[in-house]
Amino acid sequence: MGIKEQVLLLLENKKGNFFSGQEIADRLLVTRASIWKAVKSLQKEGYAIEAVTNKGYALKRSPDLLSAAYIEQELRLKGVNLKVKVEKMVDSTNNVLKQYIAGGEKEDMVLLAEEQSAGRGRRGRSFYSPQGTGLYMSLLLHPDATAEEGTVLTTLTAVAAAKAVEKVSGEETSIKWVNDVWLRGKKISGILTEGSTSLEDGKLEYVIVGIGINIYEPAGGFPEELKDVAGAVFTSHIQKENMRNRLAAEFINNFMEYYHMLPSANYLEEYRKRCFVIGKKVQIIAPSGEPYKAEEGLDRTNATVLGIDDACHLQVQYTDGTVEFLSGGEISIRI
Repeated sequence: MGIKEQVLLLLENKKGNFFSGQEIADRLLVTRASIWKAVKSLQKEGYAIEAVTNKGYALKRSPDLLSAAYIEQELRLKGVNLKVKVEKMVDSTNNVLKQYIAGGEKEDMVLLAEEQSAGRGRRGRSFYSPQGTGLYMSLLLHPDATAEEGTVLTTLTAVAAAKAVEKVSGEETSIKWVNDVWLRGKKISGILTEGSTSLEDGKLEYVIVGIGINIYEPAGGFPEELKDVAGAVFTSHIQKENMRNRLAAEFINNFMEYYHMLPSANYLEEYRKRCFVIGKKVQIIAPSGEPYKAEEGLDRTNATVLGIDDACHLQVQYTDGTVEFLSGGEISIRI
């Protein structure tokens, strides 16, 4: 953690209280000139730090900028020890973590970005990731599991995100199978899980869990092709103090609580009670993106959702009465 991050954390934890430059320097074992330079840099970034002669520095207001130091502190309070890194701009947080792995990264960690130029969703879709309006992050994990056992991480992630959004917004969320989190009838989050499996023992070498959450509506609104589907946690683009840090920490803590309890599926009931497709008539979409086509005169496109099994497979009943459990693909609600 750099000097600037340490100064920010000290001022943040005692917001409104003054610390003299010498006191901060003594605590951090650095020079007063280093403290002055750190404060000036923070002020330039938008932190409202008051400087008063003979009193020192006090943080009055924080912008909604991502802070690795803040998030790490909130994780430690829950006993979660994860390395957290923040970047201003990346193509995709999943892609960057793959680059870290290629460079020899072995530790579990979290990467967040203020903006993505090429955010990715499932089935090759893009995820709209403008600067400062969303939470774009990926977790690098090394679970002791097979690829099949690792598929539950997507379900777990959806529950962790839904609960985090509910905590900070006070509103109820819902989940569309498999992993889309919805709020007020619109999609606010998407999840992309990727990994590598050892050919020797079939175990996962690593998993990257990427998630994007729309926190604020962009000032100019969502693009035309998204505006009827995409929503945000907060309908205004006016930012709230430290909201993205709070939501990131809440999500990661939720996620790690479930993750450390695997193979227990204690998150499953939370998923089921939020899954709004149960009992609905749906159209089934194949992994290719095309609707399933009827074979030999059988209708395998339209079905009614009966429930979710313990592996989070979707139990559906076709129009001819046949029941099947789906492990992949997507569905759309029939109106």
